[in-house]
Amino acid sequence: MSKLEDLEWYKRYKELFGAFKKAEEGDRFFRDYEYRGYKRIWTTWPMLEKRLGKKKPSDYQIVTYALSYWADPRSPTYIYDKGPFELGTNHITQKWYKHFRDNSPLIKPLFEKGQWHDYEDPYKLTYWTYNSMADDNETYLDKVYEEIVSTKYDWTLSEEMLEFYKNIYDPLRYVWHTMQMESAYLATMAPTSSISNIFIFMAMDHMRRVQRVAQRIKMLDIVYPSIGFGKTGRKQFEESPVFQPAREVIEKMLVTYDVGEALVAFNLGVKFVLDELLLRHLPQLASKMGDEMMRHIHMSFYNDTLRHRHQVEELFKYAFSKEPRLKDVVKPWLKEWQEKSYYAIDGFREIFKGDYENVVSQIKRSHNEYLGGIGL
Repeated sequence: MSKLEDLEWYKRYKELFGAFKKAEEGDRFFRDYEYRGYKRIWTTWPMLEKRLGKKKPSDYQIVTYALSYWADPRSPTYIYDKGPFELGTNHITQKWYKHFRDNSPLIKPLFEKGQWHDYEDPYKLTYWTYNSMADDNETYLDKVYEEIVSTKYDWTLSEEMLEFYKNIYDPLRYVWHTMQMESAYLATMAPTSSISNIFIFMAMDHMRRVQRVAQRIKMLDIVYPSIGFGKTGRKQFEESPVFQPAREVIEKMLVTYDVGEALVAFNLGVKFVLDELLLRHLPQLASKMGDEMMRHIHMSFYNDTLRHRHQVEELFKYAFSKEPRLKDVVKPWLKEWQEKSYYAIDGFREIFKGDYENVVSQIKRSHNEYLGGIGL
């Protein structure tokens, strides 16, 4: 058996920690030597005490504040491994996070000062409070779906509306799923845990849309088994002219890896425009075609969207309050992604027909008001 002193990991351990203060028992070393010079305090929340003093932190602060060790340049991994993870300095994951997050023009100025930690979700959501809120939303939708079944509502839909559900509504699963994927990416790349949380919950909201659209399509398939509901949704998303502009822009968004630009592309561009079109104007079109239930279902989704927008608005306002010059970083990205976002909905021109220009005008007005509230 090899001696401890001959093992490669032990040699590396000695190299890193050998000069540090040893523990009393045996040849062990203090892993947290980087915290030398800190005042020794006996407290449950030492980082929060620096911010709050002796004031008791809220439940939200306890489970949210500065918990991402991979997002703090003062953490042990940055000191010893020159990056966010214990993977060695040349590992691709280290390089990815350092390049696309730590050095992002939007993230870097506040990241180096540790200032992102002080951003707080205006809704103060925790896992428990989010699930409580989501449970109310799901209960509402359960009642809507139960009413559709009990009243045999789907038997009253026109052939035009059934085709609409098959060819336009079913493929929306793929739109919502890409939004779930983008939210998850932003959660993993966020510069602090309080920002990770809002995108984790945002991803859950978008997955809820996927599930509810799939459920609605299955309900129609049960009533109309010969039409083929749920069989062509992916084909429609990949090939229908209605969705090709949106698919092109979404795929470009998904490979926008710089987390600062991704925030702008998704939250200030693509998501805003698509949510307005699909959650507000598409149900209005369905109402004209004789279906009111889509409006009630999408009302629940849109409530989530309003929360998402408020959270992101406060995030950008916080960043600009710390570094006003970050507006100059955001504006070129925003200009590019606004143009792409409106191109993304161009395929719906044939769906809205003569009303399309009016729909776009309303979306642009809402969009400009939102951006103006952020200061952009």
